[in-house]
Amino acid sequence: MQISDSGYYWCAVEIGDYKTLDDGYYLYLKVQSAPGVSVVSSSVSGHEGGDISVQCLYSSEYQYEVRQWCRIKDQSCYTVGRTGTPQNSSVQISEDDGRRSFTVLMTGLSLTDSGWYFCSVGELQSPVQLTITKPQRAPTTILAATPSDFETDM
Repeated sequence: MQISDSGYYWCAVEIGDYKTLDDGYYLYLKVQSAPGVSVVSSSVSGHEGGDISVQCLYSSEYQYEVRQWCRIKDQSCYTVGRTGTPQNSSVQISEDDGRRSFTVLMTGLSLTDSGWYFCSVGELQSPVQLTITKPQRAPTTILAATPSDFETDM
């Protein structure tokens, strides 16, 4: 894509008769030479009870914008540097000084934490899919014991 491709686009879906528009949506697409916000990994996996971290990066032109980690499902967000809002102890956000990035640490993960999240800087968003699985257990080894001399004497 080229920067000149920026602009409004129309996305439409036709399900039935080709003459009838079933649904449509306008969106504005902004093409930049470098992304305003991005993530190091857009797909992150973890185990139940464990933790994960996500690093969100942003360009210098957005350094004064609000930076957040949000869950799409319930639209809950955690904001970098927000002291007036109590932070959930299982979600911690730390600013990476001088690197135009912030790191999200989620601890004590549960299966219900799986889903789509996004890093946002101002109006820009970068999606992250989080997958939490049960930890695999090591196979159990059963040792067979032979009767001791004491047991055979009885």
